[in-house]
Amino acid sequence: MRHAAVVAIALLFSLPALAARREGTCEVRVTVGLPLTFTGKGGTQAAASDHWMTPEEVRQLLTKASSRAKASQKAQAAMEKQLARGGTMAGPLSLHCMSPGSGAMAASLSILPGKNTKATIPFKPGTYPLVTFDEKPGELPVALSLKGTNYMLTKPGVLVLTKFDGTGVAGTFKFSATTHSSANKPGATVRNIQVAGTFDFPCPMKSSICR
Repeated sequence: MRHAAVVAIALLFSLPALAARREGTCEVRVTVGLPLTFTGKGGTQAAASDHWMTPEEVRQLLTKASSRAKASQKAQAAMEKQLARGGTMAGPLSLHCMSPGSGAMAASLSILPGKNTKATIPFKPGTYPLVTFDEKPGELPVALSLKGTNYMLTKPGVLVLTKFDGTGVAGTFKFSATTHSSANKPGATVRNIQVAGTFDFPCPMKSSICR
């Protein structure tokens, strides 16, 4: 994962959430290889998009985070670089479905912005390929961890955004994956799995665009 992506994800935890709003939910179903299902909740840790803020709101938030963050010099420098470029936060779209468990039973799925901009992932419904490595604009990288084991896609999957506007983001995804050969401890059991899921997250930010 690129350093800029790490910074963006870290900043999600400091975004101002809207009060008195439905939380939203996500569900991930593994139907082959390691049958299990887990669900997660919405909020700023689950969904973020630069589309949900004006450029000035992004700049104000980055400036505030940069001035008060207890971050490394490298992270601070990354924030300053983002500001110099006009400011980006989490990219055009980030989605995270995380189980409430921890340790060996934890499970999480992240769909990251990759190399995309607001032009390649526009603010409207659409269909996009899901990949693990060497993503191109228009493709979204996926990170999946199940019970302490990391997985990688075996071929491009698909993300369908049925809604992506000021009220939030909703849709479905599906892909095939296998145990990640280099992201696990030696001797990890090799499994080939099929994954599908849904998500429906309201816009979690205080902004002039969210409603």
